[in-house]
This record gives sequence, C-alpha cells and structure tokens, in this order.
Amino acid sequence: GNVNAFYVYSTGKAANLASGQTARTSTGENSRIQTGLLPAKFGFGVQGPASNGVQLRGYFGLYPQIQNANTKTARGAQLDMREIYAAASGDFGELLFGRTLSLFQRNAIVQDMTLFGVGATLDNTSNGGTTLGRIGFGYVYPDFNASFRYTTPSMNGTTLSVGLYDPSQIKAGTGNGAESELTANEADAPRFEGELNISLAQISEGSNLAISGMYQEAETASEVEAKGIHVGGTLAGGPMALTAHYYNGECLGITLQMDVGAMSGDGKCRDHDGYYVQGTYNYGAGKVGVSWGGSYQDKAGNDGATYDPKESQEMYTLGIYHNLAPEWLAVAEYSHAEESWYNMDTGDEDGESDIFAVGMFYLW
Repeated sequence: GNVNAFYVYSTGKAANLASGQTARTSTGENSRIQTGLLPAKFGFGVQGPASNGVQLRGYFGLYPQIQNANTKTARGAQLDMREIYAAASGDFGELLFGRTLSLFQRNAIVQDMTLFGVGATLDNTSNGGTTLGRIGFGYVYPDFNASFRYTTPSMNGTTLSVGLYDPSQIKAGTGNGAESELTANEADAPRFEGELNISLAQISEGSNLAISGMYQEAETASEVEAKGIHVGGTLAGGPMALTAHYYNGECLGITLQMDVGAMSGDGKCRDHDGYYVQGTYNYGAGKVGVSWGGSYQDKAGNDGATYDPKESQEMYTLGIYHNLAPEWLAVAEYSHAEESWYNMDTGDEDGESDIFAVGMFYLW
C-alpha cells in the first residue's frame, strides 16, 4: 500500500469560447493539499496451497483520497473500491475474474512517470478525487472494470492477455459542459480487449513493446461501434529510458473511454488519437524525467452546427522522483497544459494552466 500527499499550486486561464460552452482548465490561482494521480492504498491478498497444480488467490484494494471536495466539513475521504478480483494460475496460464485495470492502453498509464506525481489537474478547485497525470494528454484512461481475463504462460517474458468486459455506455457530447443526452447504452455482447506484451529483455533489461486493442458495440436508434488500437513501450539502456505510446480509434473519447464525449450530438463516432514520449534518467537514489504528449479528436456528424467540440489537449511535464529512503519517495513536478477548440473566432483564446506540485509517498 501507500499514503501520499501533495501540495498543488495551479494558475491558468479558461478558453474564451462561445456562450454555453465551458472549458475545463483551471482558472485563476488555486492551492490544494491532496493525493496525486495515485490515491492512497491498502491492499490485501489471500492465497492457499496449490491444488492439482492450480494456485488460487484473491485480492481486495481500498483506494481513498485524503482531501475533501473543497469543503471543510466532510466527514471522510472518498473511497474507491477499484480492485476486487480472484485468479487461478498454473501451467495453462492465468484466469482472472473480478475488477482490475483494463487491458487497452494499460501499459501507457503504468509507464507514465506522472503515475507517482500529479500531472494535469484541469479542475483544481473542487476535485475530491485524484489528479489526471497524463490521462487525456497522450492516452485515454483504461480504468478498472469487471471482466473475465485469460493470460497465456510467459514465453521468455512475453504474454498475451484477452478479456471479456462489462460493456460501457457510449455517450455523445462536447466534454465541455454542454453534454448531449444521446447515449448508446444497449449492448448485447461484452466488450473485448486484448494485449500482447513483448519482452525486449534480450535487447536491454526493463525494455518491452506492448500492443493492445478493444472493440465494443452499443445501440441507440442505430448501432455504434467503439474500437481502438494502441502500441507503445520502453527502451532502457543503462541509467536512461525512452518511453513512447500511441493510440488511434473511434468513439473512444478524448480523456475517459466512451462515456464522455465519444460521439457528436447526432450519434456519429468521432475519430480519436494521441501519443506521448518520455525520457528519464536514473541517478541511483531516484530519477529525473521529461515528457510531452497530447490527445486529439476530429469533428463528426453535426459537430459545429450546435456546439463545437474540443480539438486537442496537450501537456509537457518536468519531474524529479527522489528516494529519501527505500520506502520514502519525494516528488517535485511542473506541468504546462493547453486545450484548444474547433471553430474558435478571432480573439478567442486557448485554455492553459501551469501546475506546480511537491509531495511524498510512504510505500510498503
């Protein structure tokens, strides 16, 4: 588990948009003391002796945040039950059932250096949950979903995982406060996700290449298909590591997968893509890193006729992650985030924010 806390100071301006549209970038100057991208955690597992060559195990994870949602009088931190699963493993591989991190783009978030930092905040005034890290600025959030998942036995470190997932709604809207009520929420089949994780340890220890994908259908008045492909990984050499990830798909959304702004107001899928690149240098007691990336979407259907969707979200981050002791991590980050919209008139301005964060983890 872990306990973490950050002092987060942000300053910025919202995009100057047409009436009825609201940008998400934090405005003005705001100070918070809160958890970062990772909530605090207490996880515990159970495991008994193997039987007939099959090892069973179970896991529960409790993930609270330390801050209130911009109020003094809340009586408890927000608690997120994001992991509850069991698994059976043996010579056949592993069958996992329950709730855990989804396969599509999971390598992108796991390898993101802001996982142990803050990254983007967007709303830094009333957020009672985690920050965003690089979610929406290079990948869309995999999130934790109910599934049946099978992983093959490791072949020199390489594995293939496939899963059937509880399907999500696919929702129209702008993602900027002018949401449409149109939602595709009838699904007669689960969502499919898969990931091939290729070990490149023969090139250098700690290197990998991951390819993941997803597909789901849902219905409103007509059938809607959400689909995506992702490729990325890390190449490590000595104290240095280079990480890069890219995704492309339809009806994915620009930040959260499918259930925010995946379609135009008349139910047409938007095209989505994004990437980030990251370089880190390990100096023994910690590492320093720099990353850049963004997420983008194309207009579809009646976009522009009733409201204009967001075009892009981009961010660069500088960070230092220093181990004061093996279980004590100190973090300092600076991020600059920008968002842009379609059909901005003369005089309209992009939204932007600067985020400064310092904090620490106790990890066990």
